[in-house]
Amino acid sequence: MARVSADVRRELLIEAAIRVMARDGVARTTTRAIVGEADMRLGAFHYCFRSKAELLEQVIRAITTHTLEPALVALGKDGTLEERLLGGLRGYWDHVVKYPEEHRVTYELTQYAVREPDLADVARKQYEIYLEANTTILDTVAASTGIAWSAPVPVLARSMAAMIDGMTLLYLNEGDAETAWAALELGMRHLLAQAEPAPVA
Repeated sequence: MARVSADVRRELLIEAAIRVMARDGVARTTTRAIVGEADMRLGAFHYCFRSKAELLEQVIRAITTHTLEPALVALGKDGTLEERLLGGLRGYWDHVVKYPEEHRVTYELTQYAVREPDLADVARKQYEIYLEANTTILDTVAASTGIAWSAPVPVLARSMAAMIDGMTLLYLNEGDAETAWAALELGMRHLLAQAEPAPVA
């Protein structure tokens, strides 16, 4: 392939890894398959990543970014608090429905990592990344709409993670997108009940 910067090469390898994992499964994904998908030499992988664990963490961050970006766009639009939150959730959900195998990779990664001693931190970091994303959403919407959360943000971030993660996994195995979305809407309305006017300084 043409000469590109190390950062670009790294991003290409991450996206190639996602495609290979979605196609072949996490356990069967090899370094050679990833560099082949990216049209690179094997040495490029070792130049860009210190370990397989580092690659897997970056794969999780990339998939989270794929879904967080459209959510943040929706959150930044004009509208009520409810419209913004549901719009952000819809952005996430549309990605799940359009790219189900990419999301299936995240669940495979969790189970694969917890059974591999060298990857023990990957599953923990995976959910730290999810909580960071949820915290970003909660803080962003509070700042832009002038509300405060009656429950601590770390608690709400975990509640969101459980709701979204569980419903995504249910959909991936059940396939009923319409009912799953209705359940997510219901969960988001429970979250909205925790919003109150921000105190005046």
